[in-house]
Amino acid sequence: MADKKVVEEVNNLKPNTEKNGTIEKKDSHDLLLFFVGIILLGVGLFMLSQRVVVHTSWGFRLWGMDITSGLVIVPLIIGIIWQFVNPKSIIAKIFMVLGAVIIVAAIIMSVRINFVATSLYEYILIIGMSAAGAGLLLRTLFRKRD
Repeated sequence: MADKKVVEEVNNLKPNTEKNGTIEKKDSHDLLLFFVGIILLGVGLFMLSQRVVVHTSWGFRLWGMDITSGLVIVPLIIGIIWQFVNPKSIIAKIFMVLGAVIIVAAIIMSVRINFVATSLYEYILIIGMSAAGAGLLLRTLFRKRD
């Protein structure tokens, strides 16, 4: 009688992997897959960053026009002058915010990113490692839990 209780307790401790008479194999390596995914994604993105050249230029092109760096400050200057002339003006504050946004956009738009020539093998390796790592991460993060 006591042996039956012990066997029953041991069976309760084991995960239930039998379903409809067939044995399912549970994937219990989620933490390992997560870290392998992070490593693959990190190495793939690192290799990609080694193949990219970033440089800046003075000014930027907007709708086919070259806008020099000095012109992006004009709305900010207008907003500051207007703010001192009429401190309660909402339009002056809009001009100052718009001027700051234009300056940040001009800095971002002046950056040029070029992909240097690389072999097909390296390119497939970079894309494959990044995709495999992202897939493993998504698999472990969005897996249905029991």
